[in-house]
Amino acid sequence: MSDVELSEIIIKGLRERGYTNFTPPQLEALKTGFLKGENLVVCAPTASGKTLIGEIALVSAVLRGLKGIYTSPLKALAYEKFEEFSFWSRYGVKVGVSMGDYEVTEDEIKRLSNYDIIVTTYERLDSILRRRPFWVKSTGVIVIDELHMLGDESRGHIVEMIATRAKLLGIQVVGLSATIGNAEEIAKWLGAKLVKSSWRPVKLYEVPSYRASDGKYIMFLPQELGLGSSTIVINDITKYWIDMALRDGFNVLEFKYSRRGVEELAEQYSLYVCSKLSEDDKALLKKLLSEMRLELPDFEYEKLEHLVKCGVAFHHAGLSPEARRFIEKAFRDRYIKYLAATPTLAMGVNLPARVVIINAYYYSGGGREKISVLEYKQLSGRAGRPQYDPYGIVIVVKDARSLKEAEYYMKSPPEPITSTLLSEAALRRHVLAVIASQEANKLSDIVKFFSSTFAAMKMGEKVLEKKITQVLDLLEELNMVKSRAFNEMRVFTSTRLGIATTMLYIDPLTTALIVEGLRRVQKASELYYLALIGMSPDFADVNIGRGVRRAQEELVESYSASGLLPDNELEYIFSDPKVDWVRGAVIGMVLRDWIDEVPERRILESYGIEAGDLRVIKETGEWLTYATAVIAQTLSMQDHASTLFKLLERVKHGVREDALELVKIRYVGRVRARTMISHGIKSVSDVIAKESLIRRLFGDGWGEKIVAEAKKVNSRNT
Repeated sequence: MSDVELSEIIIKGLRERGYTNFTPPQLEALKTGFLKGENLVVCAPTASGKTLIGEIALVSAVLRGLKGIYTSPLKALAYEKFEEFSFWSRYGVKVGVSMGDYEVTEDEIKRLSNYDIIVTTYERLDSILRRRPFWVKSTGVIVIDELHMLGDESRGHIVEMIATRAKLLGIQVVGLSATIGNAEEIAKWLGAKLVKSSWRPVKLYEVPSYRASDGKYIMFLPQELGLGSSTIVINDITKYWIDMALRDGFNVLEFKYSRRGVEELAEQYSLYVCSKLSEDDKALLKKLLSEMRLELPDFEYEKLEHLVKCGVAFHHAGLSPEARRFIEKAFRDRYIKYLAATPTLAMGVNLPARVVIINAYYYSGGGREKISVLEYKQLSGRAGRPQYDPYGIVIVVKDARSLKEAEYYMKSPPEPITSTLLSEAALRRHVLAVIASQEANKLSDIVKFFSSTFAAMKMGEKVLEKKITQVLDLLEELNMVKSRAFNEMRVFTSTRLGIATTMLYIDPLTTALIVEGLRRVQKASELYYLALIGMSPDFADVNIGRGVRRAQEELVESYSASGLLPDNELEYIFSDPKVDWVRGAVIGMVLRDWIDEVPERRILESYGIEAGDLRVIKETGEWLTYATAVIAQTLSMQDHASTLFKLLERVKHGVREDALELVKIRYVGRVRARTMISHGIKSVSDVIAKESLIRRLFGDGWGEKIVAEAKKVNSRNT
């Protein structure tokens, strides 16, 4: 720490946190002088200390009288960093978090003005910046974690717009990533200093392997590992490393692309691991199962129980967030000896494993595909973490058919990141946002704004102008913007509908679909509204079972003919490939069953979805029901709006209308509310009046909490 100039407060804080030395990437970053406000891109392996560089930048900005903003791709990661950064509150630094599910309100903007450091997700920050808050002028730095997400097909354009606005506002950008193939190009775009390092706190051994034509696996072990012969021929690579893990007390993480694939891996190796466990391990796992039964619903417990009792689990987006967190903790605590996971686990989750096995192949609509080198680098970063392992081992790659395939991943740099901003779907969102927020309104100024983007680096201004003009024509056709001629120039203003669309953070095509769907009916069924939002381009890409979809098509046709659903003409009006009438109808039926209090297990079985999918459908449905209600209100469709706001509460809680008052009480969900109603308790005042019955139904502990919360609700209402 004596080698660099840092404020006394930062040095004192870091020492209090246990830091005595900087890692090489940290030291190199600090020597660039970025604490004086220069932009910085740090490209260094997982666990090399990148986040601390961003943290120092944030605190340094605060000490200069400015704000700092940290943004990441995941809510879970953002909350984790919020808790870490809150350490600085003992030095007078106010740390806040913004992660709401609806639009950013003026009250939220005002609340955030009270904080020195704001932690948020990409989408939330983009939404905040669109509102041009008064305090943005006093923002000194924006730290963008996982900067390689700039190339992500679905979210990269959001990261790009955050960085572009920061550039145009003169706010320092600090970008952090483990894997960027064209880091020099990105740094040039940002006008940033580049720190590129291969240093890791623990050594990483890449072990090439492949499966020979006779079914045997060939593995080439580095001599430094001291595991005998450098070339090993074995029947099963995973069993080899499981044996090693059980002997030496570490655990194994295996990546495969599909949900089905990781579940099959867990099933395949569970009995083998079980046969190798000690009696002490079995006793600990029995205790773990008792905890899991309390934390997870029965249907998820039943799905995982036979695996977890053997020290094995799988991890993918089909599991509920609670189940995923439980498995992650059990793996970190090394109760779980072998975990099969999809690549989504690799992003941001602190889940160390000494041995990581990577399968590169997966099946897509076009046939058999391979993961990218960038993704391989991200996955391999899970191997060997400080405080856990003396080194990390990556098996490269288990499903290769030749040594050459494995060596390709070891020797190739990550693919260069390319922009996704200039797709029509992304551009129509952001062009509208620029006009609605009054950052630019003349065509020439709009083009100038977007010429600062990463996408524009390799594009002539004429091509950029043509793309933007096409989008503007579409937005005008959709009644999102209006144009007028002024001094031989087109000047654009946003309509009320356009402003609502950008503040709600939805696709203009989603708004257009909703408007058309609402205009077609004076009064609609619940299913009609829910299917309408299910059709929208903004509805999350959930895994509806193919067989279920085919089975439902006849029912969908029947519902449509009876007026319960929007008709399929909407699909043809909007040619966007994400507008899918049947899929929207099935999602609408899932949400209808949810608000009718159909048990979760039955919903999952009926529609071929999993607990994680249902959670995504519920949360996306809640957001888009709110957006639909606001759009109806904006267009003075008051009957639709009032029905939709009531429907919103039902989607939020998963209840029938008669339970809406009860679920306002904390600790009362859909199941407890229905239990109360079946015993004649139908209101908050009933809960207070029948305290003894509440205690009998839910036990003294929960009963006391529920009655206390009911009294709080009652006092707020009066």
